[in-house]
Amino acid sequence: MSTFPNQLQNRAAATIAQTRKLVQNAHQRLNTVVSQVTALTPGSWELVTLQHGWSNVPGYIPAQVRILQNGMSQLVGHIEGGTTTDGTVIGTLTAGFFNAVHAHSFTANVLAGASAVSVQGAISGQTDTNGLSNAFTTGNSASASGSGAHTHGPGSYEVSGPGHVHTNVGGSFVPATSINYNTVTLTLDTSGNLTLTNCSPAAQQLSFSELLPLVTA
Repeated sequence: MSTFPNQLQNRAAATIAQTRKLVQNAHQRLNTVVSQVTALTPGSWELVTLQHGWSNVPGYIPAQVRILQNGMSQLVGHIEGGTTTDGTVIGTLTAGFFNAVHAHSFTANVLAGASAVSVQGAISGQTDTNGLSNAFTTGNSASASGSGAHTHGPGSYEVSGPGHVHTNVGGSFVPATSINYNTVTLTLDTSGNLTLTNCSPAAQQLSFSELLPLVTA
């Protein structure tokens, strides 16, 4: 029976031991990578409790929130059929999914029941381009009438015509503010309440997607 010299046996044993150590190290590294990949997975979705007639749109992503691996909260949803009055609470988030120190506002889009852009407040200015026959009274310093555009100087005016009334006082001309009712404002307060403002009464469905900072200075 032949035997290997002691030198070869020792070398083979050392090689086996080294290979075993490398395999163990590789296994440990693999477990570490798996743990890191697992940590990159976002948290589970939590449904938002909807209120005041709002409900999820069938076939679309429901109103829900989750915590991302970067520590941000992700809020998404497609909802319909609720109250559109300013200040209406449309839903409430579960504790831990919102910033308990600072409120956050963002926009939502009207998916159905979209409204034309509306104007808030009285229309005023130095030039009237409505093409109406107007009468200028009440201490005016200039007057004009006709079927086309016209201009008047500073003064106090009451301008009227078919379907058209506005007042300019003392030569102070403040332009009206246009409001787009197809872009709704949602505000998440420090209690987790999601409040709606600037929404047209005709709006039937809303869609939103926002990242919310959970921790702020």
